[in-house]
Amino acid sequence: MRKLLCILLFCAAVLPVQAQRRSPGRQGEQPRIDRFLPEEFSGRNRFAWEYDADFQYLFDNREFAYSQDAWIPSGTMNTVVFAPTVGFSVQQDGRVNHRLTAGVEFAHDMGSHVWGDLPREVLLFYDVHVRTRRGVFEGLAGVFPRRYLEGSYGEAFYSGMYRNTDRNLEGVLLKWRLTRLYAELGCDWMGRYGPDTRERFQVMSAGRWQATDWLSLGWTGSFYHYACSEKASNVVDNHLLEPWLKLDFAGKTSWQELSLQAGALVGYQCDRATGLNPLIPAGGEARVTVRRWDVALQNTTYLGDDLMPYFHRLEPTGQPYATNLYFGTPCYNGFFDLLELAWTPALTRYLNLRLSARAYFNGEGFLGWQQIFSLRFSLDALRHRDTVSGRCL
Repeated sequence: MRKLLCILLFCAAVLPVQAQRRSPGRQGEQPRIDRFLPEEFSGRNRFAWEYDADFQYLFDNREFAYSQDAWIPSGTMNTVVFAPTVGFSVQQDGRVNHRLTAGVEFAHDMGSHVWGDLPREVLLFYDVHVRTRRGVFEGLAGVFPRRYLEGSYGEAFYSGMYRNTDRNLEGVLLKWRLTRLYAELGCDWMGRYGPDTRERFQVMSAGRWQATDWLSLGWTGSFYHYACSEKASNVVDNHLLEPWLKLDFAGKTSWQELSLQAGALVGYQCDRATGLNPLIPAGGEARVTVRRWDVALQNTTYLGDDLMPYFHRLEPTGQPYATNLYFGTPCYNGFFDLLELAWTPALTRYLNLRLSARAYFNGEGFLGWQQIFSLRFSLDALRHRDTVSGRCL
């Protein structure tokens, strides 16, 4: 690992300098890196070095009372994350661009005074963009940051804590973008079969269609397969689908957003070892958002069945399924309400800041609250200002 880190840090320091050197031609001429490459990599197939650095600071403080109906542990996450990457791209022609990237994610939990686990995960992925007359296709394969997901995955799918701790995907992601339509399909391979680890993977999908300036339709879906290990032979399925529609009336006003999003959540839960019929919980979710001067007030309400019926059930190993089986906020069991006040100032394209406070309620009343502060710097967003943040074309 140390040798790999040294190589990556050396490349991060040297390659950008090499990429910026001018050729001995006319003054102001663009750098010709391809003159050092074989003929098949020059001309039409233009070669260029790529580099990126992503920095995040995450503070998440949760204060909750223990409840069997809605269990969220109290605690504080205070973490700094730095992910430098290097690689190269090949512009095949005016429509197709290939990119290979390698890097390491470093993370430190404040106050731990433990530096041996500073390298958390290796980043290694292939990224391709294809422009057509109708839109843009993007495909990724390998280990890449979760931020490449652009779909609307609500709290029923991923909690804020899960997004902050599982920051990378291991698998593939396909994205298709038209003028009014966006769709993505991905797979995250989370575990392999072993003595103490289960084979498990998740297929996720999301999309949206901008029908009019004020109406959009979309979907969010998750297919999660929680399979066997050598010590546990049972298989559990956890699938969730949400078709939704969104109305936003801020278009002709001075508000940044005045929206109502409503969706139907339908799940499929099956522990195959029990031999019982699968459970199909369902419910409705509504989200109201008002935003002005970069300050947003958002209220999310859910009413329906328990979407996490196996949360407290014990595995054959004696441990509860809990967050091994469910990645969403464990409050979707009857009535749930989440009120959030957030400030997200528009600093620059490559620097994002978010400060928010959340209050949680269920049918019995107040559950607890949460304070969040996050800061993110993206070098890729600075270098490629004309594309969506996190993309490179």
